[in-house]
Amino acid sequence: MSFTTISVIGLGYIGLPTAAAFASRQKQVVGVDINARAVETINRGEIHIVEPDLDRVVKEAVDGG
Repeated sequence: MSFTTISVIGLGYIGLPTAAAFASRQKQVVGVDINARAVETINRGEIHIVEPDLDRVVKEAVDGG
């Protein structure tokens, strides 16, 4: 099965690292969360949770489009 766009519902401790992992593999990721502040933070290339090295992966994904 081949796909290029992945949706991740919930961008907390499970969803955000999952979304970042897919994005780091050149997949288009659409992340959805009810927490608007978390979404705004992620869209700036920052993270709202504590996870080693995740900030770098998210920043690269956001900067890469």
